[in-house]
Amino acid sequence: MNTKPRFDAMDRKRAVQRVLVIVMVLNLVVAVAKAIFGWWSGSLAIAADALHSFVDAAANVAGLVAMRWAAAPPDQQHPYGHHKIEIAAAAGIGVLIALGALEFGRSALDALLHGHPPPAVSALGFAVIIGTWVVNAFVASYEHRRARDLASAYLSADAMHTASDLVVTAGVLLAYTGVYFGLAWADPVGALLVMVMIARVTWNVLTDNLSILVDHAVVEPERVRAVALSVPGVSGCHRVRSRGTTRAAYVDLHLQVAGDLSVDAAHALSHRVEEALQRELPGISDVTIHIEPAGDPPEAL
Repeated sequence: MNTKPRFDAMDRKRAVQRVLVIVMVLNLVVAVAKAIFGWWSGSLAIAADALHSFVDAAANVAGLVAMRWAAAPPDQQHPYGHHKIEIAAAAGIGVLIALGALEFGRSALDALLHGHPPPAVSALGFAVIIGTWVVNAFVASYEHRRARDLASAYLSADAMHTASDLVVTAGVLLAYTGVYFGLAWADPVGALLVMVMIARVTWNVLTDNLSILVDHAVVEPERVRAVALSVPGVSGCHRVRSRGTTRAAYVDLHLQVAGDLSVDAAHALSHRVEEALQRELPGISDVTIHIEPAGDPPEAL
């Protein structure tokens, strides 16, 4: 039996993990640099941007957790696999992010309403902000390139998220520049704008993962029907359902075949359909097929 595809898949998994580790380390360096300078200067905007960078590092950690533990094969206690470990990790990170963002938002709003000593503005501050912006630009470019090379949807999505951080850091730079020119309110306003961005990220994390926990459909039924009907011998396909994650979807469907087909032939046909679905829709990890004779009225969902 040829096991080369398996080793190729393992090599790809390790390559994606290496990219995530490199990106995580760079995100942590950026976050720590911002956090230290934000504390030293008293800048709420830079401190809030540090939290935003910690969000990126946390997302990388969630990705590593997902690839190591969530990808474990099914066992007796977890017959459907461990994929929802990724969902639980991501949702937990979303909650922690929300708690941190609320505290920063409260501080920024209090500073805006009651006044706050302006942060210390220095050439070092501009160097930190611009330097971290350059690092983020490198991370986004590197991760996007590796996502293309490895055909990784996760790396591609994370690269786009990192690219959006460039806009946030540019906003912090504008706020810091405003303080330099005597606009003390620019710092808390910049912090509040960063909080809005973090709130958006948190909302997306929580809603995306909650939809999976309530078994939201993850594969378009029409795509499943089209693939199934392309297999010779299939007369009809209906009652298509799916759940799980986009990288580990569980699909069940009803196939209509010739009524005089033997059990062995129908069984072989169902295997061909399953293979076609997993080939054309790689995110599908398991398919359950119910065979019906052609001519029977399709069951309604």
